[in-house]
Amino acid sequence: MADEELQTYRRCVGLQLEELELLSSIYCAPGELHMLDAGVVADFNEFLKDDKTKPATSLLSHLEYVVKLTLPGKQCVEVRVELPHLYPLLEQARVSVHTTLLGKSKEQRLKNDLEQYHGERREEDAEPYIFQLLSWLQDRIEDLLKRPASEFEVQQVASSDPQQPPATELQRIWIYSHHIKSSAKRQELIRQARQLELTGFSRPGKPGIICVEGDSANVQEFWRTIKALRWQKISVVRTEPRQRKRGFEDFSEQLFNAEEGVMNMGQFIRFLEAHGFGYMKSELFGLA
Repeated sequence: MADEELQTYRRCVGLQLEELELLSSIYCAPGELHMLDAGVVADFNEFLKDDKTKPATSLLSHLEYVVKLTLPGKQCVEVRVELPHLYPLLEQARVSVHTTLLGKSKEQRLKNDLEQYHGERREEDAEPYIFQLLSWLQDRIEDLLKRPASEFEVQQVASSDPQQPPATELQRIWIYSHHIKSSAKRQELIRQARQLELTGFSRPGKPGIICVEGDSANVQEFWRTIKALRWQKISVVRTEPRQRKRGFEDFSEQLFNAEEGVMNMGQFIRFLEAHGFGYMKSELFGLA
């Protein structure tokens, strides 16, 4: 592992421990903050105290804890926090709320709001934010409790045949990013695509281009997962549903130019045309 990447892991682990210490001083009442595996803290400290050559692969577990938020009327909700090793510099925290107070419709609304909260965080905001998130969650939950459930209910459309499973649909999406340079992100894109049995490619550099195709549910899961990483800018520029066949045999990283961060436009366009996607030069770059 490159020294720069190892230092990124060390920086993230250090920030996570500092944040945990702060949270422990705020949520200090018995049962307010509960570590799911207290041994992880010792492992992290050992990793930081090492001679700076211990690989990041020695980090076998993530920092996970549950924070109990107290609401009016002595009611409580539990917030589970899991921190990927590259939080907060490159990855987002995984946060879930567990409560029976909200009901299904309000719980879904809170889940959507939480996804939006993460989505609005910019890549430049690479600072720990769990305390801010917990404060926001407490205010949001208190607000939801005051409002009628009917405000959030969505009318369900009855299926003509509820026993019929949904048909598998082949879908392709094209994703445009301001840049893709981090080796950790690049590896995560490949890992997620292969895990979800998707084909396509990623083009690192500036701009970064990603194309994935496969089962529509897996394609959308891929998008949900990668957009939760920290990006300066990332968006889906084209969705192609109901495809008859795949355009790629596997998922791989395409390097068109050895110079970091520079795209050889001619090579890339020829690559697209060779796979039958020449029309995407207009969608991606505004070229006729």
